[in-house]
Amino acid sequence: MNLKSAWSRRSFLSSLGVASGSLLTSATAKAEGMFGKKPKAETKRLVDGNPIVPITSGLGSTGDIYAELGVKPLINIVGTVTVIGGSVMKPEVMELIRRGNEHFVLIDELEVAAGKFIARLCKSPAGYTGLVTGGAAAAMVVGYAAMMTEDLEERIKLCPDVATFPRNEVIIQKAHRYAFDHQIRQTGAKLVEVVTREEMIAAINPKTVAIHFTNIQSDRGQVSGPETVAIAKAHGIYTFNDASADVPPVSRLWEYPAVGFDMVTFSGGKDIQGPQASGILIGKEELIHWALLNMSPQEDRIGRCCKVGKETIFGLLKALEIFVNQDYDETLRMYDARAKLISDAIAKFGVTARPREFNPNALGNVTPRYSWQIDPTKLKITGQDVMQGLADTKPVGIGSFGAGAGGMRGRDPEAEARMKAHPELAQQRRRGNGPGRDPNTFGFAVWQLKDGEDQIIADRLVEIFSAAPKA
Repeated sequence: MNLKSAWSRRSFLSSLGVASGSLLTSATAKAEGMFGKKPKAETKRLVDGNPIVPITSGLGSTGDIYAELGVKPLINIVGTVTVIGGSVMKPEVMELIRRGNEHFVLIDELEVAAGKFIARLCKSPAGYTGLVTGGAAAAMVVGYAAMMTEDLEERIKLCPDVATFPRNEVIIQKAHRYAFDHQIRQTGAKLVEVVTREEMIAAINPKTVAIHFTNIQSDRGQVSGPETVAIAKAHGIYTFNDASADVPPVSRLWEYPAVGFDMVTFSGGKDIQGPQASGILIGKEELIHWALLNMSPQEDRIGRCCKVGKETIFGLLKALEIFVNQDYDETLRMYDARAKLISDAIAKFGVTARPREFNPNALGNVTPRYSWQIDPTKLKITGQDVMQGLADTKPVGIGSFGAGAGGMRGRDPEAEARMKAHPELAQQRRRGNGPGRDPNTFGFAVWQLKDGEDQIIADRLVEIFSAAPKA
């Protein structure tokens, strides 16, 4: 893996052009002065004060920054999950991140301009705009803070001490409770659980500020998105739709706000392939303004920790533009070609490709999944063994078994007793399989592979199957 940077022909010519331009401008000014003409005011070209340079000492000088820190990088066959870094940004996105670092700028001014860009690109309804946030979770924090504080500085500074606020309760369907409602609770808001439509209406009171809708779990609740919006509008309260992992299809970027949700958030670091620590909040202009008041660069407010840099803003905008304008059918053909390369390499072992699994209308994490069937009459190896073999690959691992494998879970004193009482749970956790999973199959996603990584996977699978005992 060679990650060394170097002077390129393009950067050299660019630098030469800047130098030549400066010399010519200076010479022209002097010449005009000599002939009695009033020199024109110089229009200085804004240039990058931090050119790309080779690193010759310290961190990065070997070309392999991961090895220098003793960390094993991964080929992503899991998906756009935060625990392994989300997604890989396209070259154009990286270039705009670099350009975003060229100059200082008023972050609030940049955010407002970026919000208008997002609204145009995402066909937002009249009166809506956007905001680049530090991820979809951060969008929830500043969004709910905005609803409760409005633009009142005293409230903004008090949040999350919201007990004295006139409205501080958020209604949520019991089926919509999930790990990220923690971000609502951290604003100080009180969650009120309901199950039915009737319960939702009955729960509304003068303290209610909003109804939360978890889009990816919308098939579990009894109240749909449009019904939620209608109920909220009838009672003068807000609605928030968390659709963080729910594009593609790209049309959801404008369909969900068009339903009438006051705020909708999408992750910028999943299939949109923007910076991992980026999110998009689309909503009513007044609410978005209040959200910006509740976040960095402002100080003494709950969203100060939700900082977004100028580089992230530009990178996210470019990634979103590419995502909106892509030909998704062509993208699917690319995924199929990657899977076929792998299938062709392992067919000689009696391992056959299964039908592609793809539901373009799934609620979230919409992407094809590819899987393969091992013939147990030819090889004595399970699908779990194969996935473990991929994960154990060095120096670059292929896939991962998640945060649990790294020990990043809080201590649960009761876990051991539960495992003893229900040993089948322990077995499922070790194997990563749910009930009914065929042990002779394995599969993964290919959407986050970089060019050439499909061949690396194919070669590694050939090694694994070549070493497997024959049946």
